[in-house]
Amino acid sequence: MPSAVWPEPVAPAATLTDDVFAARWVATVAPWESGARIGLRGGAARSPLVSTTTQTSVAFDGSLYNRADLARQLAAPVEAEDADLVRLAYERWGVELAKHLKGVFAVCIADADTRRLVIARDPLGMYPVFYAEASGRFIVSTSIHALREEPGISRAFNREVVADHISHRWTDSHQTFFAPVRRLPPGHVLVSSGRSTSVSRYWDPVPDRGPIDWVPAERVQGEFEERFAAAVEHAVKGRHVGIFLSGGLDSISVAAMAADVLRRAGSSGPLALSLGFPGEDSEEFEQRAVAKSLGLEHEFVPFFDAAPKRMLEEGALAHMREQPSPILNPWAPAYANLAERARRRGVRVILSGSGGDEWLGVSPYLAADLMRKLDVKGLWRFYGSYRRGYKIPTLLTLRNVFWRHGLRPIGSSLLDRAAPNFWTADRTRRAVRSLKPWFAPDPSLRANMVARTRRALAQANPPRGFYFRDIRQMIEHPLVAMSLEEMFEIGRRVGFQYAHPYWDGDVVDILYRTPPQALLTGGRSKGVVRTAMARRFPALGLDRQKKRLPTTFFDSMVVREVPGLWRRKPNLPNLEGLGIVDPHGVRQMADRAIERQDRRDLLGLWYLLNTEAWLATHA
Repeated sequence: MPSAVWPEPVAPAATLTDDVFAARWVATVAPWESGARIGLRGGAARSPLVSTTTQTSVAFDGSLYNRADLARQLAAPVEAEDADLVRLAYERWGVELAKHLKGVFAVCIADADTRRLVIARDPLGMYPVFYAEASGRFIVSTSIHALREEPGISRAFNREVVADHISHRWTDSHQTFFAPVRRLPPGHVLVSSGRSTSVSRYWDPVPDRGPIDWVPAERVQGEFEERFAAAVEHAVKGRHVGIFLSGGLDSISVAAMAADVLRRAGSSGPLALSLGFPGEDSEEFEQRAVAKSLGLEHEFVPFFDAAPKRMLEEGALAHMREQPSPILNPWAPAYANLAERARRRGVRVILSGSGGDEWLGVSPYLAADLMRKLDVKGLWRFYGSYRRGYKIPTLLTLRNVFWRHGLRPIGSSLLDRAAPNFWTADRTRRAVRSLKPWFAPDPSLRANMVARTRRALAQANPPRGFYFRDIRQMIEHPLVAMSLEEMFEIGRRVGFQYAHPYWDGDVVDILYRTPPQALLTGGRSKGVVRTAMARRFPALGLDRQKKRLPTTFFDSMVVREVPGLWRRKPNLPNLEGLGIVDPHGVRQMADRAIERQDRRDLLGLWYLLNTEAWLATHA
């Protein structure tokens, strides 16, 4: 298992010089009075690339997928570096350049003539971009930790964001857990002239206004497979590749496509990397069967061979250093161990099926849209697909489809139209009542949290309906960006890059605009890959597979470990010092939860311990 303090990434060997390894770097723009110039510190290997003229300085980290097209449009040499192409693109298109870039990237541009700074982040946010201002300098990095080490940058926490996290409300995608550090959201561009700074979205598959450019149902399958293949090819090209292989459709479809792409290129398939979860959450049969069918070398590791017995304490809580937020995925240290095994075997890129649930599935809020249209037949078909897709009791399925995601949002929209001020106030009151009694005892913080809660209320009458309101959260919700940033940071430390084909901009673009009925081909979710994978692996029953999550295993881990964690350290000094929790109230809650073995309250206690450990690490 990796140590608690992970090493910095190792520079690539001579035979792997085409790999772009994520490194901790900081770009600083000089005071505007002297003209905008980038000063760059840190970095390793070729990351980031730099291109400079007397007018323009460019720092580029990542990979351009459309470099050949850009070189042709910009009359640039084919062998031009990505940073040179970005500089030429800026000289051609100005602040609109990000709309012409495809790939995964962080871009920082300083224009000395106009004294303008431009920062851009790739459409889905595979590369983090953080920034801060201090003493007339604008400081940019893919690493929050590197930013906080800069002179003049306050090390203060943003207690509203910490409180948001504790209350499971993430209300602002621009703010981070550190007061002076801002996040550039995915698909956004920042433009600053020193006197003013604006942040705007440059990539949007379906804007709130104008007609929807739906993909015709008969073209969905072909166009999806073409874009999916291209996304996998971009990720694996010229690299030694691994794949985190579970037993679900998402990672299986990525593994199958990667095997096909690599073999067409004359290479062996990716190294399959699997964690073996114990008990009913095990997917070992599917994992081994897929690897064998595709002819992949398979590294199968039982969970507790990759993680310690006290997983939450010795695994998750021990791996906080340099993480931009409290650990979100409790399995991350186990997967990092798996990645370290692969790295020792030469793997430098690891594919995942992340994003498959978000983009191949259909939002349950489709039920509300179908009800409003009085589409009884469509609603019944959707209920059937939902029932077949999840291991949920029938009564709960009925409640989820017809009430929670159907009649309730419709009722909210009607009340909002009839009495908008009353309904907004009532929704805010109910949201605030759900806050725990021990939460935010500081009156000023409590008032701020009430205001943030009100601002974060979902639109009761979304312009494009409830389906699009929900799936828009997949490109705008802070938790999505935070999860991708967590994975990026783990890859940076262990010395590999994650690649998520289902978070590719072109793949998301077509799935976002695919009619929901086309995603439910065959009467089940993930229809655009389910049929093909069921045909390819007929013994696995993928045509009938329901979504499985290792929730039972995690619940048992929480019930087993959290009481001991709390008894060994029954206080939360950092959370108390920030005025986020009342210590007496937390102790009462913890005592009750431990006595009753209450899974929900113990899970809440885990969130508190997780956040406290992260604060202690960064204090």
